[in-house]
Amino acid sequence: MSSAPSDCSVTLHAWLDEWFTVYRAPKLRDGGYDLSHVIAKHVKPNIRDRPLNQYKPSDIQSALNAVSSERMRQVVRQVYNQAFREAVRCGHIDSNPVAAVAGVSHKYYSGRSLTAAEEAAFLAEAANDEDYALFRFYLLTGARPSEPLSMTWDNVGEEYLRIPGTKTVRSDRLLPISKKLRALLDELPKDRARLFPTSYQMAMRHLSDIVARLNFSFTLKDLRHTFGTRCLEAGVSMKTVQKWLGHSNYGTTANFYSHVTTEFERKELEKLDGYNPSKIGT
Repeated sequence: MSSAPSDCSVTLHAWLDEWFTVYRAPKLRDGGYDLSHVIAKHVKPNIRDRPLNQYKPSDIQSALNAVSSERMRQVVRQVYNQAFREAVRCGHIDSNPVAAVAGVSHKYYSGRSLTAAEEAAFLAEAANDEDYALFRFYLLTGARPSEPLSMTWDNVGEEYLRIPGTKTVRSDRLLPISKKLRALLDELPKDRARLFPTSYQMAMRHLSDIVARLNFSFTLKDLRHTFGTRCLEAGVSMKTVQKWLGHSNYGTTANFYSHVTTEFERKELEKLDGYNPSKIGT
């Protein structure tokens, strides 16, 4: 590879656009975030547009400091790092300034499931919200927060629903349409392209308003966990739940829902405690 020119003519903002549309690796760990939105809202506004070879680690650090959310800073650093790394590979610059910028630590919220009573209270409080159907969809499918927002009627079949994934290019999955889910789909207007013509930010805002009126808190992702819990409580196998949720690793499903399995097995054990083989045939 030839060395980068001393006077680079490619600016950061232009390169971000090119990198995103042409070079962006599908393995970028974006956690389901809309990266075009991240770049537009959290990257470009926080850093002055200059030729790529004029940036120092301190410039990147200052731009990261302008992002208030710790989790978003982590995502933004990944964008900077991969964009500049690709610029090095393409010969626009000699080195990646992000390499000298400390990583961003973030304590992940593993999530929780709503109890049956909490789920009922939430749905009652959300009944008049314009995103009520979307919230019910999460609870009936276990979809990740951003997945339903890009779904069209082409994703809906007679017996199965194709949920477009956000994790990898292979994360699309098929979900059998239950009676409750079919009833919900039949309620949705058919004269619009998307099933849910709203944005992630708007859904979050509406959910926050509803949570503020309840005496317990949860996130959009917790609705996904609630679906998994209801499935296991109903006796659906862990392997099936793994498939429906789109977990590539069985251990991911088993670890998160181990408490549900334990409670289910305890109830199953009660059946054995009440079983008296001596009474058979009497």
